[in-house]
Amino acid sequence: MDATFVFYLAAIAGVSFLGGLAPLAGEWSSRSLIMPVSFSGGILLGAAFFDMIPESAVLVRGLWLGGALLAGFLAIFVLEHFLVVHPHPEHPGEHGAAHHIHLGLTAYAGLSFHSLLDGLALSSTYQRPALGTAVLLAIIAHTFPTALALTSLLLLDHWSRRAIVLWMALFALSIPAGALLTWVLLVHANDAVIGGAIAISAGSFLAISTSDILPQMKRPDQEKLAPLLAMFTGLAVSWLGVAIHG
Repeated sequence: MDATFVFYLAAIAGVSFLGGLAPLAGEWSSRSLIMPVSFSGGILLGAAFFDMIPESAVLVRGLWLGGALLAGFLAIFVLEHFLVVHPHPEHPGEHGAAHHIHLGLTAYAGLSFHSLLDGLALSSTYQRPALGTAVLLAIIAHTFPTALALTSLLLLDHWSRRAIVLWMALFALSIPAGALLTWVLLVHANDAVIGGAIAISAGSFLAISTSDILPQMKRPDQEKLAPLLAMFTGLAVSWLGVAIHG
Protein backbone atom coordinates (compact mmCIF):
# COMPACT_ATOMS: atom_id res chain seq x y z
CA MET A 1 0.00 0.00 0.00
CA ASP A 2 1.43 3.38 -0.99
CA ALA A 3 0.67 7.08 -0.52
CA THR A 4 -1.36 7.26 -3.74
CA PHE A 5 -3.74 4.54 -2.57
CA VAL A 6 -4.16 6.29 0.80
CA PHE A 7 -4.92 9.52 -1.09
CA TYR A 8 -7.57 7.70 -3.13
CA LEU A 9 -9.23 6.45 0.04
CA ALA A 10 -9.16 9.90 1.63
CA ALA A 11 -10.59 11.54 -1.50
CA ILE A 12 -13.48 9.09 -1.71
CA ALA A 13 -14.28 9.41 1.99
CA GLY A 14 -14.20 13.20 1.72
CA VAL A 15 -16.49 13.34 -1.31
CA SER A 16 -18.90 10.88 0.30
CA PHE A 17 -19.06 12.90 3.51
CA LEU A 18 -19.61 16.16 1.62
CA GLY A 19 -22.40 14.52 -0.36
CA GLY A 20 -23.98 13.43 2.90
CA LEU A 21 -23.80 16.95 4.32
CA ALA A 22 -25.20 18.67 1.22
CA PRO A 23 -28.92 18.10 1.99
CA LEU A 24 -28.39 19.57 5.45
CA ALA A 25 -27.34 22.86 3.85
CA GLY A 26 -30.26 23.14 1.42
CA GLU A 27 -32.88 21.20 -0.53
CA TRP A 28 -31.89 19.12 -3.54
CA SER A 29 -34.52 17.84 -5.95
CA SER A 30 -34.23 15.02 -8.46
CA ARG A 31 -34.26 17.60 -11.26
CA SER A 32 -31.25 19.46 -9.88
CA LEU A 33 -29.28 16.20 -9.72
CA ILE A 34 -30.07 14.75 -13.14
CA MET A 35 -26.97 16.18 -14.86
CA PRO A 36 -24.33 14.90 -12.40
CA VAL A 37 -26.23 11.61 -12.10
CA SER A 38 -26.25 11.16 -15.90
CA PHE A 39 -22.55 12.05 -16.07
CA SER A 40 -21.76 9.50 -13.38
CA GLY A 41 -23.69 6.86 -15.33
CA GLY A 42 -21.45 7.47 -18.33
CA ILE A 43 -18.35 7.33 -16.15
CA LEU A 44 -19.41 3.97 -14.69
CA LEU A 45 -20.21 2.46 -18.10
CA GLY A 46 -16.93 3.74 -19.51
CA ALA A 47 -14.89 2.39 -16.62
CA ALA A 48 -16.51 -1.03 -17.04
CA PHE A 49 -16.33 -1.34 -20.83
CA PHE A 50 -13.14 0.55 -21.65
CA ASP A 51 -10.98 -0.45 -18.68
CA MET A 52 -12.17 -3.16 -16.33
CA ILE A 53 -13.64 -5.78 -18.67
CA PRO A 54 -10.71 -5.67 -21.14
CA GLU A 55 -8.22 -5.92 -18.27
CA SER A 56 -10.04 -8.79 -16.57
CA ALA A 57 -10.30 -10.62 -19.92
CA VAL A 58 -6.50 -10.74 -20.06
CA LEU A 59 -6.32 -12.36 -16.62
CA VAL A 60 -9.31 -14.72 -16.64
CA ARG A 61 -11.21 -16.20 -19.59
CA GLY A 62 -14.27 -18.12 -20.68
CA LEU A 63 -16.98 -19.13 -18.22
CA TRP A 64 -15.01 -17.78 -15.26
CA LEU A 65 -14.99 -14.30 -16.78
CA GLY A 66 -18.68 -14.38 -17.62
CA GLY A 67 -19.55 -15.84 -14.23
CA ALA A 68 -17.59 -13.16 -12.39
CA LEU A 69 -19.25 -10.38 -14.39
CA LEU A 70 -22.68 -11.89 -13.75
CA ALA A 71 -21.93 -12.31 -10.03
CA GLY A 72 -21.09 -8.63 -9.69
CA PHE A 73 -24.16 -7.61 -11.67
CA LEU A 74 -26.52 -9.84 -9.68
CA ALA A 75 -25.05 -8.77 -6.33
CA ILE A 76 -26.18 -5.20 -6.98
CA PHE A 77 -29.39 -6.18 -8.77
CA VAL A 78 -30.57 -8.43 -5.92
CA LEU A 79 -29.58 -5.85 -3.31
CA GLU A 80 -31.57 -3.15 -5.08
CA HIS A 81 -34.48 -5.51 -5.69
CA PHE A 82 -35.04 -5.59 -1.94
CA LEU A 83 -33.85 -2.04 -1.29
CA VAL A 84 -35.60 0.56 -3.46
CA VAL A 85 -33.15 3.47 -3.33
CA HIS A 86 -32.47 5.79 -6.24
CA PRO A 87 -29.51 8.16 -6.69
CA HIS A 88 -31.75 11.18 -6.27
CA PRO A 89 -33.66 12.47 -3.26
CA GLU A 90 -37.42 12.53 -3.06
CA HIS A 91 -39.08 15.38 -1.21
CA PRO A 92 -42.56 15.35 0.29
CA GLY A 93 -43.95 17.23 -2.69
CA GLU A 94 -42.52 14.80 -5.22
CA HIS A 95 -43.96 11.47 -6.24
CA GLY A 96 -42.66 8.49 -4.35
CA ALA A 97 -41.88 10.24 -1.06
CA ALA A 98 -44.28 8.11 0.96
CA HIS A 99 -42.71 4.99 -0.50
CA HIS A 100 -39.29 5.99 0.79
CA ILE A 101 -40.13 7.56 4.12
CA HIS A 102 -39.60 4.46 6.29
CA LEU A 103 -36.43 3.22 4.60
CA GLY A 104 -33.94 5.04 6.86
CA LEU A 105 -32.01 2.28 8.61
CA THR A 106 -32.59 -0.27 5.83
CA ALA A 107 -31.31 2.19 3.24
CA TYR A 108 -28.28 2.94 5.38
CA ALA A 109 -27.39 -0.73 5.81
CA GLY A 110 -27.93 -1.58 2.17
CA LEU A 111 -25.98 1.35 0.76
CA SER A 112 -23.15 0.75 3.22
CA PHE A 113 -22.84 -2.79 1.83
CA HIS A 114 -23.03 -1.27 -1.65
CA SER A 115 -20.09 0.95 -0.73
CA LEU A 116 -18.10 -2.03 0.52
CA LEU A 117 -18.41 -3.42 -3.01
CA ASP A 118 -17.08 -0.11 -4.34
CA GLY A 119 -14.12 -0.63 -2.05
CA LEU A 120 -13.64 -4.05 -3.65
CA ALA A 121 -13.64 -2.36 -7.07
CA LEU A 122 -11.05 0.22 -6.05
CA SER A 123 -8.66 -2.18 -4.35
CA SER A 124 -8.86 -4.95 -6.95
CA THR A 125 -8.26 -2.56 -9.84
CA TYR A 126 -5.47 -0.74 -8.03
CA GLN A 127 -3.58 -4.02 -8.18
CA ARG A 128 -3.38 -3.20 -11.92
CA PRO A 129 -1.95 0.35 -12.04
CA ALA A 130 -3.47 1.28 -15.41
CA LEU A 131 -6.99 0.93 -13.96
CA GLY A 132 -6.71 2.80 -10.68
CA THR A 133 -7.38 6.37 -11.83
CA ALA A 134 -10.37 5.46 -14.02
CA VAL A 135 -12.05 3.47 -11.27
CA LEU A 136 -11.35 6.21 -8.71
CA LEU A 137 -13.11 8.71 -10.99
CA ALA A 138 -16.04 6.34 -11.50
CA ILE A 139 -16.49 5.76 -7.77
CA ILE A 140 -16.25 9.46 -6.89
CA ALA A 141 -18.71 10.33 -9.68
CA HIS A 142 -21.51 8.25 -8.20
CA THR A 143 -20.55 8.42 -4.50
CA PHE A 144 -21.60 12.06 -4.08
CA PRO A 145 -25.20 11.63 -5.36
CA THR A 146 -25.53 8.32 -3.49
CA ALA A 147 -24.54 9.92 -0.18
CA LEU A 148 -26.79 12.90 -0.92
CA ALA A 149 -29.74 10.61 -1.59
CA LEU A 150 -29.10 8.62 1.59
CA THR A 151 -29.08 11.72 3.78
CA SER A 152 -32.30 12.87 2.12
CA LEU A 153 -33.92 9.55 3.03
CA LEU A 154 -32.71 9.83 6.62
CA LEU A 155 -34.19 13.33 6.84
CA LEU A 156 -37.50 12.00 5.53
CA ASP A 157 -37.29 9.29 8.19
CA HIS A 158 -36.97 12.05 10.84
CA TRP A 159 -33.39 11.36 11.90
CA SER A 160 -31.80 14.23 13.85
CA ARG A 161 -29.15 16.28 12.08
CA ARG A 162 -26.56 15.33 14.69
CA ALA A 163 -27.27 11.63 14.16
CA ILE A 164 -27.10 12.06 10.39
CA VAL A 165 -23.68 13.75 10.57
CA LEU A 166 -22.35 10.94 12.77
CA TRP A 167 -23.75 8.09 10.69
CA MET A 168 -22.76 9.70 7.39
CA ALA A 169 -19.20 10.04 8.71
CA LEU A 170 -19.26 6.28 9.30
CA PHE A 171 -20.82 5.74 5.87
CA ALA A 172 -17.99 7.74 4.29
CA LEU A 173 -15.56 5.20 5.71
CA SER A 174 -17.34 2.19 4.19
CA ILE A 175 -15.58 2.37 0.81
CA PRO A 176 -12.12 2.72 2.42
CA ALA A 177 -13.04 -0.18 4.73
CA GLY A 178 -13.97 -2.38 1.78
CA ALA A 179 -10.83 -1.33 -0.07
CA LEU A 180 -8.55 -2.10 2.88
CA LEU A 181 -10.19 -5.49 3.45
CA THR A 182 -9.84 -6.37 -0.22
CA TRP A 183 -6.23 -5.18 -0.23
CA VAL A 184 -5.39 -7.58 2.58
CA LEU A 185 -7.10 -10.44 0.74
CA LEU A 186 -5.60 -9.70 -2.69
CA VAL A 187 -2.10 -8.49 -1.88
CA HIS A 188 -0.64 -11.97 -2.46
CA ALA A 189 -3.31 -13.20 -4.91
CA ASN A 190 -2.44 -14.54 -8.36
CA ASP A 191 -3.55 -12.87 -11.60
CA ALA A 192 -6.60 -15.10 -12.03
CA VAL A 193 -8.01 -14.11 -8.63
CA ILE A 194 -7.33 -10.43 -9.26
CA GLY A 195 -8.91 -10.71 -12.71
CA GLY A 196 -12.01 -12.30 -11.21
CA ALA A 197 -12.27 -9.54 -8.62
CA ILE A 198 -11.98 -6.89 -11.34
CA ALA A 199 -14.69 -8.66 -13.37
CA ILE A 200 -17.01 -8.80 -10.34
CA SER A 201 -16.42 -5.09 -9.83
CA ALA A 202 -17.14 -4.38 -13.50
CA GLY A 203 -20.40 -6.30 -13.24
CA SER A 204 -21.41 -4.23 -10.22
CA PHE A 205 -20.65 -1.01 -12.14
CA LEU A 206 -22.84 -2.20 -15.02
CA ALA A 207 -25.70 -2.96 -12.63
CA ILE A 208 -25.43 0.40 -10.86
CA SER A 209 -25.48 2.30 -14.13
CA THR A 210 -28.11 0.33 -16.05
CA SER A 211 -30.60 -0.54 -13.31
CA ASP A 212 -30.32 2.50 -11.07
CA ILE A 213 -28.67 5.56 -12.60
CA LEU A 214 -29.48 5.65 -16.31
CA PRO A 215 -33.23 4.92 -15.88
CA GLN A 216 -33.49 8.29 -14.11
CA MET A 217 -32.85 9.91 -17.50
CA LYS A 218 -36.18 8.50 -18.71
CA ARG A 219 -38.30 10.07 -16.00
CA PRO A 220 -41.16 11.97 -17.70
CA ASP A 221 -40.41 15.15 -15.74
CA GLN A 222 -36.79 15.32 -16.95
CA GLU A 223 -35.28 17.09 -19.93
CA LYS A 224 -34.24 14.60 -22.61
CA LEU A 225 -31.22 15.96 -24.50
CA ALA A 226 -29.04 17.50 -21.79
CA PRO A 227 -28.84 14.36 -19.59
CA LEU A 228 -28.01 12.28 -22.67
CA LEU A 229 -25.16 14.65 -23.52
CA ALA A 230 -23.97 14.46 -19.91
CA MET A 231 -23.88 10.66 -20.12
CA PHE A 232 -21.88 10.73 -23.36
CA THR A 233 -19.54 13.27 -21.78
CA GLY A 234 -18.92 10.79 -18.97
CA LEU A 235 -18.21 8.07 -21.54
CA ALA A 236 -15.81 10.38 -23.37
CA VAL A 237 -13.96 11.22 -20.15
CA SER A 238 -13.56 7.51 -19.42
CA TRP A 239 -12.32 6.80 -22.93
CA LEU A 240 -9.83 9.67 -22.79
CA GLY A 241 -8.53 8.38 -19.48
CA VAL A 242 -7.83 4.99 -21.06
CA ALA A 243 -6.29 6.57 -24.16
CA ILE A 244 -3.98 8.80 -22.12
CA HIS A 245 -2.86 6.18 -19.62
CA GLY A 246 -2.73 3.39 -22.17
